[in-house]
Amino acid sequence: MDWVERLLQKSCERTLTKGEVLQSLFHMIEVNESTLNHIESNNTDFGPELEELKQTEMKDLNFHLKYYRSLVNYINSIPENKVIKNSS
Repeated sequence: MDWVERLLQKSCERTLTKGEVLQSLFHMIEVNESTLNHIESNNTDFGPELEELKQTEMKDLNFHLKYYRSLVNYINSIPENKVIKNSS
C-alpha cells in the first residue's frame, strides 16, 4: 500500500491532516451505506433484468465499503509522527 502512503504524504503537503483524510473516508462510507440501505429497502419488483442490475450494484457498494474500511484501518495504523516525518 505504498500508494496510500504517497497519497497521505501529498495530502499533508497540501495541509490536509490524517484526521481530514479519515473524515473524507468516513464520509464515503456513510454515503455508500446510505445508498446500499436505500437499494436494499426498496421492495419494488424490478423484473429479472433490473433485479440482476440491482444485485450487481449492491455487490459493488459492499466492495467499496470493505475497501474504504480497510483504508481507514490502514491509515489508523500509521503513527501520526510517521505521517509528519514522511511529509517533510
